[in-house]
Amino acid sequence: MDLKDKIVGLALVTAIALIGWNLKETWTMKEQVFKLQQGQIVLSKQIKKNSNLVKRNIKKQNKKKKKKQNNQ
Repeated sequence: MDLKDKIVGLALVTAIALIGWNLKETWTMKEQVFKLQQGQIVLSKQIKKNSNLVKRNIKKQNKKKKKKQNNQ
C-alpha cells in the first residue's frame, strides 16, 4: 500500500501542477488578447481618421477640377 499511496500522491501532484500551469497560461493568453483588442481599437480609429482625410482631399481635388472645367 505504501508504493500505491506514493504513486497516487505523485499523480495528484502532477495533476495539480498541470492545472495550475494551464490556468497561468490561460490568464496570460487572456491578457494578450485584451492587449490585441485595445490595439485593434486604436488602429481602427487611426484608419477611420486617415480614410476621412483622404476622402476630404479627394473631394477638394474634384472641386478644383470642376472649377477649372467651368472656368474654361
